Amino acid sequence: MFFRKSNESSLERLEREGNDDFRLLAELGPEDFGAEHLVELRDRMHWRLARFDRWRRFNLLIGATAAGWLLLGGFSAWAGEGILARLAFGVMILSLLGFLVGAWILKIKFESRGELEFTLRTIEDELRRRAAKLGRSARM
Repeated sequence: MFFRKSNESSLERLEREGNDDFRLLAELGPEDFGAEHLVELRDRMHWRLARFDRWRRFNLLIGATAAGWLLLGGFSAWAGEGILARLAFGVMILSLLGFLVGAWILKIKFESRGELEFTLRTIEDELRRRAAKLGRSARM
């Protein structure tokens, strides 16, 4: 399942990777992009950061529910409710597994918040540099 060979050809893979603006930005730097394109990439990066934060919050909520299930299972076991205790511990394990899978998916989809913020800072620094350069040339 994890080592399944992709159905896309080498040419399709190269085209897909070539159309990934953020990968090109990381490899080439922001100097090779137009200002309008950088503004568009900055807006998309803000959107990706907001999406990352929403998914991370949801994932943490799933992980935090495991503590509640653990408490319910402990109290149920202490009260002699074996079936409820087993059920609560089972759901706790599923919550922990869901949290781990969610963390793995976040890592694959977004890399990390630091990567996203670094890319955003790179874009904004380049836009500021260009704005300053235009301001200097307009004064001359």
